[in-house]
Amino acid sequence: MAAAKPIIDAHIPKTKIETRHRVIRFGQTHRTEDEKEAKLYAYLHQRADLKVSRGIIPVGFYSCMNLDEGQPLYMETRYGDYDRDGEPNGPMYQVSWTAEKEVIPPLDSLSDGWYKDLDDLWSNVLSFFEKRGMLSEETLEYLDADPFVLFGIDDALTQQALAKLDKFPALMCDGSVPVLEEWAYYLRIDPKDKKMLWLVQAMLETELPRPWTCYKGIGSIVCYLRSDSGQVTWKHPFYDYFKQLRDFCRQASPEEVMQVRVNRLLWSYEASRVEAEHDQEPLISPSYVARMGAIFGFEVKTAGCVVRNCKAQLKAFAKAYRRNQDVELELIRNCNEMLQRDMAKYGEMVQHWSGNLHDEVKFDLNQLAAGETFCVNCDSTALSFCLECKDYLCLKCFQDLHSKGSRKSHAPFCLVPCALCVVLPAKIHCTFTDKSLCHKCYAMKHIKLLPMDGKENQPRRINYVEQYNRYADFAKQRVEDLKVQPDDIPELDDRAYESVLSTDWHPFYDARGVKYYHNFATGERMRQSPERVPNTAEPGVNEPENVQALLSISAGEEQDAQVTASSFATLKAPASLKASGPVPLSGFDSLKSDVPAAVLAADDPENRLLRPPYRTLMPNEVPF
Repeated sequence: MAAAKPIIDAHIPKTKIETRHRVIRFGQTHRTEDEKEAKLYAYLHQRADLKVSRGIIPVGFYSCMNLDEGQPLYMETRYGDYDRDGEPNGPMYQVSWTAEKEVIPPLDSLSDGWYKDLDDLWSNVLSFFEKRGMLSEETLEYLDADPFVLFGIDDALTQQALAKLDKFPALMCDGSVPVLEEWAYYLRIDPKDKKMLWLVQAMLETELPRPWTCYKGIGSIVCYLRSDSGQVTWKHPFYDYFKQLRDFCRQASPEEVMQVRVNRLLWSYEASRVEAEHDQEPLISPSYVARMGAIFGFEVKTAGCVVRNCKAQLKAFAKAYRRNQDVELELIRNCNEMLQRDMAKYGEMVQHWSGNLHDEVKFDLNQLAAGETFCVNCDSTALSFCLECKDYLCLKCFQDLHSKGSRKSHAPFCLVPCALCVVLPAKIHCTFTDKSLCHKCYAMKHIKLLPMDGKENQPRRINYVEQYNRYADFAKQRVEDLKVQPDDIPELDDRAYESVLSTDWHPFYDARGVKYYHNFATGERMRQSPERVPNTAEPGVNEPENVQALLSISAGEEQDAQVTASSFATLKAPASLKASGPVPLSGFDSLKSDVPAAVLAADDPENRLLRPPYRTLMPNEVPF
């Protein structure tokens, strides 16, 4: 009897795989005109049950699969570009696992973790797990399948989503909420295009209308749900509006774009005012002024000089919008020119006080002596040049501007006017008549009036270079003498530091009509004025003889004018208090009135009938 043949378990192909994947990101279809490259981004699979599946290998696909051991397994795809021979590589694949996303197989000098062949990569992944014994037999048997099916590329839902993404845009969200770049890609706007980012920011800040809500769906796609009808869509309820606005802004002029943005700003304020009723802040508020400055290209945190005109123009725009429901383009142009002019003036002022305004001004002596330079004040022929103001002036304007004040000590460089025409600068000096003349007057007029012996005398050339060097040395010496030494600069206390910061503070009024101050640079706001209270240590302030007496007088208490020597000695304040105490304020600057209101009401019975004024309008209802 023949021996029985051993029974060998034949490999049974898997005809049905229970998938556990979760698509984190569907990616997108790679579009190319190269047919050879296009074939690499498509797959054709024949399964064990003889079914054939076709589909697209997306770029940027990202999927996760949870294993029984509790660790996740990830697979990602990317664009493969071309090799050194100019041949397309096709899609690249990478597999990682654990929460730290460790690349499998581990990186080395020959591999960066990305593979062109997914089958080769998957074989290395399975060998990695088998050698280290990290997974059970059941898990390894489950992973011994087509990775396209395991991670969801060869899945009907993935292929349907890719086909739909080719026709309709969708908002992706990798984190908990979509970021600015994801909103930009949703609107098909380049995130680096700063001129269009305001539109992306506007759509990001727009709230969904009722009854719409949103949630993060499969593939990190934001889905919008209409609660009353149950409708679910990838399309934002306001997508068509922002799409039309995007197309308009790409074709419109900068002023027209500013007009649209100003209209949207006022429209949003009116809409929020209706919803908030009396809780709405005034239009002239820090938030709206900052948005107003951003419309015209200014950052109020650094360009505080435009805040004042932004507030004024915002009022003018509000009047026009209330009247016509639109802001005229001419108002937009005027506002833009005004703000640009303010910024230019501020820049000139900063350069002037920093000493860099006239660093590049070059004094052309030959041009000035030839009478080709004109006065900056009256446009007549310039005959002088101020070595400290760096301005060309005629003699009359120089005398008017430098007759008093600190300019009186400026070092001037003045030319000698011609004795005949008194317009052009003199170039030669007649030794016979002792007159200074220009070339034209000497040759055409003066020489004809000289006798024969006077004509033989050679005129002397006026040397302006020597005169200029002498005055230039004087000006340099004066500048050196006026320089402030480090020892002469007093130390700043807290109040001085506060006064420096007060240049960034701007006044506003809240909904109750109470004044406050806002600092755009730091975002702080306070009720107290940022202006510094005068200090007794400052020069020019009289030292108080008796601090306690001054405080009692400012409080309205009676004080004997005659202070004896003994009482002065007992009431005399410490030297430290006298050196740094605040100066008692009086009049409108005082913190307390000289006579309390209660005293006035007691002395004059008619004042008892005074009542606070009745407010007929709320602060936010006062007409502009």
